[in-house]
Amino acid sequence: MARLRKGKGVFFLKYFFIFSAIVLASFFVVGCALMVFITNFLRSENMDTATFYAEQLSENMGELLSSQTTQRNPEGAALLILNSVDLLSNCTDDDVFVCDKVGNVIVCPEMLNDDFSVSDTSCEKHGDLQLSPAYVQTVKKGGVSELSTMDSFYNNIHSVSMKPIYIGDDFIGFTVVAAPIATNLVDNLQRIFQMFLIAAAIALLIVFIAVFFLTEHIARPIRNLETATRCYSTGDFSFRVPETNSHDELSELVKQFNYMAKSLAVIEESRRSFVANVSHEFKTPMTTIGGFINGILDGTIPPEKQDYYLGIVSSEIARLSKMVNMMLNISKIETGNVNLKLETFDISQNLVTTFLGFEQLISQKNIEIIGFEDLESTTVRGDKDMINQAIYNLVDNAVKFTNDGGTIEVAASNTTGYGVFSIKNTGKGIPKKDIDKVFQRFYKVDQSRSTDVKSTGLGLYLIKTIIELHNGTITVDSIENEYTVFTVKLPK
Repeated sequence: MARLRKGKGVFFLKYFFIFSAIVLASFFVVGCALMVFITNFLRSENMDTATFYAEQLSENMGELLSSQTTQRNPEGAALLILNSVDLLSNCTDDDVFVCDKVGNVIVCPEMLNDDFSVSDTSCEKHGDLQLSPAYVQTVKKGGVSELSTMDSFYNNIHSVSMKPIYIGDDFIGFTVVAAPIATNLVDNLQRIFQMFLIAAAIALLIVFIAVFFLTEHIARPIRNLETATRCYSTGDFSFRVPETNSHDELSELVKQFNYMAKSLAVIEESRRSFVANVSHEFKTPMTTIGGFINGILDGTIPPEKQDYYLGIVSSEIARLSKMVNMMLNISKIETGNVNLKLETFDISQNLVTTFLGFEQLISQKNIEIIGFEDLESTTVRGDKDMINQAIYNLVDNAVKFTNDGGTIEVAASNTTGYGVFSIKNTGKGIPKKDIDKVFQRFYKVDQSRSTDVKSTGLGLYLIKTIIELHNGTITVDSIENEYTVFTVKLPK
């Protein structure tokens, strides 16, 4: 009995690494897509924030510059504007400043001294900034929100938002809020990436465990199938692959494989039985033939009895010839090497003709044949020669096993789509325990047969094979010491 393989084979390792590589590649793709999505999201958020602050600052400055308080106290208003710009810049870490209507910077956080006074000097950071007239005209028409270096003023790309300042209908300048993308984006991405790595590590651990058991679930039946095929190649059909309760294709494959193994075991047992039976069936007559021939040759059998024993030898040779012919016919049918010559004919006539061939033996045993006068014209379609052989074997059996002075009853009739005939003979009959076995190869019911009858044990098997080849059926019914009846059903 073969043992199940426990080790992890090449199949397991191969598909485990393949599944693992697919999972890793999937996480890599998801990670890249997530980083792209988050980058675009953060850029959009950065731009929206800069635009919001620029709009708020523009509105506040417009209201402040148009108020009467500013006109009465311009220096206080300037300090208030400068303080607002400085506060917004410190809170957001953005570059915030105000330009006049031609693009010159007039307010920026660097202009506010530590004592909260306004510096008289220009801003060192923005002193050289001079936006092009086209840029200013674009801002005047509604503002600008873009990712740019603002005419190469910044070394890196910023989220730049410029909003115009109006007093009434007069354009007096614009506010600028420039948020650096790189610093904010990198910091946020680093934090998100760290969280993603932690989550991915936990998920990968779970997935690898699941992949391990999934691959093992797939690989185990494959290894068992491999073990089974090695056993079957040596002729051991006892091994069965353990089945699971799942209903997938692999489970179905295992079930069908075990079914195949069971069938092969039956075929192998049948083959061994066939070889053993053939050897036995050939050995007995050959021993008899050899003994009688040697007895004649060495003078053990006197000349006056040689003809008697030569008759026995001839009978045994005829039985061997009959057995060989039956085996050849069975082999042709089972291997599909028979070409049926289909024709429609009246099987009742074949029954009558066959019984006439046994007239001498029937007379010797004083057997009464009944039913010929009631036979219907029963047509069937099949190979006439093969069906005649089946009928011959059935009649031969009936005549052999009918008791002296017994009867044989023949019947034939038509049913829907089929022609049916039966042959019933009196005699010892067949025991119930043997009814289901009479059609097996080399099976003999010795109790139900006369001791002087020599049989090959292949006749009924050949009959059943021929009938089933024609998509028909044959059944047997018997009561011991009363009768035996064989019924054949053939398609029209």
